Order: sequence, then C-alpha cells, then structure tokens
Amino acid sequence: MTYQPSPEKVQLGAQMSREFLGDAVISDLQKARAKTDIFARTSKEYIAEVCFASYARPGLKFRERSLMNIAMLIALGRGPELRIHLKAAAHNGLTEEEICEACRHAMIYCGVPAGRDALLAASEVAEEMKGVDKEQT
Repeated sequence: MTYQPSPEKVQLGAQMSREFLGDAVISDLQKARAKTDIFARTSKEYIAEVCFASYARPGLKFRERSLMNIAMLIALGRGPELRIHLKAAAHNGLTEEEICEACRHAMIYCGVPAGRDALLAASEVAEEMKGVDKEQT
C-alpha cells in the first residue's frame, strides 16, 4: 500500500507556506529545488502537509513563529534553512534590529559560534534582500 498524503492538508500547507514565506522566497525555492523525483516530491508533500499546515493553528502569529524558527535553526546549526527563515522573518515584519537581537540572544543559549554564524547569515541575507529591492525599484 502506497501512502497518499491528505490533499486538504497539502493544499492548506501550500497556502500557509506562501503566506508565511512570501512569493519571492517561494520562487527562489522552486528554482533551487526543481527536481521532481520521488525524494523531492516526498519532501515537498511532507513539508506542506505536516510542517506548514500547522501554521494555520491559532495561538501564534507569523512574527512569533519566525522568531521561534530562527532560534531553533540557530540551535540546530541549520544554516541553509536559517537563511530561508531569515527572509521569511523580514516578510513577516521583523526588523533588522529584531532579527539581530534574536541572533545575539541565541549566543547565550546556543554558544557564540552558532550566534556569530547566524549574525553573518543575517547580514548576508539582509544585503541580498536590499539588492533585490533595489533591482525591483
């Protein structure tokens, strides 16, 4: 028997991911992850069905979820995923100052190297996003 993901949850997850991450990040992810094999499909379905569908739950706004994601990804040392969520944090209204403070605060609990890596990633993402904004104006 082959597992069939819940179409409703996949659809809800796709909607939530677009709202949370924003069109620009979704577009970048689609370009970077253009593969359509079973591994890519499984990953995409799982992320939509299980991860992003849960973003529809009440209790936390996207801003709060963004802060939590940043903290957890710093703690786990997940640089590439952190970059995605740094962009999402900006999309969800966090300022550079708030993102900087979240990274700095993570140094206390995750260690200076993890926080410093996060600050470097945040700096690079902010610079990249400013470059994109300049190109679009």
